[in-house]
Amino acid sequence: MATQRRTARPAWVPTWRQVLVHVTWSLMLWYCFIVFMVIGIRVDGYGDNRTGPDDYRDLAIALVVLGVWIAGGVLLQRWSKRPPSPRARLAEWREILTAQANGFEPQPLASATLPALIAQPAGRPSAYPRFIARGDDRIEFGNLVFRTGLQGKPVTRGYLAVTLPAALPHLYLDSLANGRSPGDLPSSVDAQQRLSLEGDFDRHFAAYAPTTYGADALYALTPDVMAALIDDASTFDVEIIDDRVIFSTPTAADYADPAAWQRIEGILDGVALRLARRAAAYRDERVPVSRTGAGPGAGGSSGSAPYARPARLIGPDGRRLLNAYRSRGPWPVLARTGWILALILLYAVPAIFAFAGFMSVIDDK
Repeated sequence: MATQRRTARPAWVPTWRQVLVHVTWSLMLWYCFIVFMVIGIRVDGYGDNRTGPDDYRDLAIALVVLGVWIAGGVLLQRWSKRPPSPRARLAEWREILTAQANGFEPQPLASATLPALIAQPAGRPSAYPRFIARGDDRIEFGNLVFRTGLQGKPVTRGYLAVTLPAALPHLYLDSLANGRSPGDLPSSVDAQQRLSLEGDFDRHFAAYAPTTYGADALYALTPDVMAALIDDASTFDVEIIDDRVIFSTPTAADYADPAAWQRIEGILDGVALRLARRAAAYRDERVPVSRTGAGPGAGGSSGSAPYARPARLIGPDGRRLLNAYRSRGPWPVLARTGWILALILLYAVPAIFAFAGFMSVIDDK
């Protein structure tokens, strides 16, 4: 665990102590801005551009307070670099040891590349914690953290992604039991793509599929798959996109809790396995055949199958839901611009005005 202590938390994952340090330095700059501007305005506006004894006294008091604040900020920054509390370390060790005992390895990512709808608000979210199957990246799960300048505080979602044997048409199942408002999708989806499925499945999920691929969605959502979704993943939003199925929740998962691992195990042994079987047998009849021989996954030899349909291709109309990717427009640029402006407002603006106010105080000309 001494080795894990050095490598488990990536440098790009801030602790609450580090956040407190940033808040302290920002408040210090705003303090300088207010104090020096007030004294500077008093000197220029009421003192005929001359600095009097009262001004020097107030400036000295402000500098003493600033010096004490800086010393406290330095001590706070040193404290932020200390190891986490024993309780926090114990929770982290539980995550890592449980993953290793079950054949998974921790591999956080600063920029996750999931193509799913949940990954769109921030373009490429960070993934921490993130676990993958040892020696096999076809199974991964953890928490996705979205940080955008427009949304304010980070948004975290738990997720599980499984690579299927072949691609399936785009399908989104919006859970009606995970605390989000019904229809509150992470990206705009045309309501006309809503499917009505048999039994009481519609009471648990709102299903969306490309308009001309409703029958293909029913091929994937067989009665046993729908029953497994209700039993094992009723609180998860489920998305099948290309050759991956992604289960996600609107809240972070606590992998120091056995219940989180039991949910992962239930999904992998249940609905994910059933979907993999359906994907392996699926063929999109809209994809034209070609004279390429058997080809990968087409079945048979080149002599017995002169006309083969590639197993992993999906027709253009079935690859994506309509209006699925709102973030491909101006939103990422606006989000990044908002974040840069927020940093300027917190640091650059008070620093510039504080310097201008200080110069007004000490300039007697």
